[in-house]
Amino acid sequence: MTALLESSERPNLYTPLPRYPSVTRDITLLIDREVSFAELVQFIAKQGAHNCTGVKLVGVYEGQNIPSDKRSITLRVEYRSDERTLRDDEVEAQHRLLLDATLARFHATLH
Repeated sequence: MTALLESSERPNLYTPLPRYPSVTRDITLLIDREVSFAELVQFIAKQGAHNCTGVKLVGVYEGQNIPSDKRSITLRVEYRSDERTLRDDEVEAQHRLLLDATLARFHATLH
């Protein structure tokens, strides 16, 4: 309790809720087992896709109908603008570029 009382006071930090809705796109890849989720996220972040706000892991499947050196991984990519609602064609164009770069970099295929 003493350490808690002696600690300095910190200001409350918050981020306001987004004003405009996000758009999500899922990608399911058949990819080498050696490729980690962290590698995928880092690569996607480095692509600088316009309005891409994050990537989440949805699921991983290894088993029947998947080669032993591969796995199926599903990612959810989120897009959002702070200035307006994004149009579907804008998101599709950015998502396609991101998808093509990811497939080429990791020698993956859509699953």
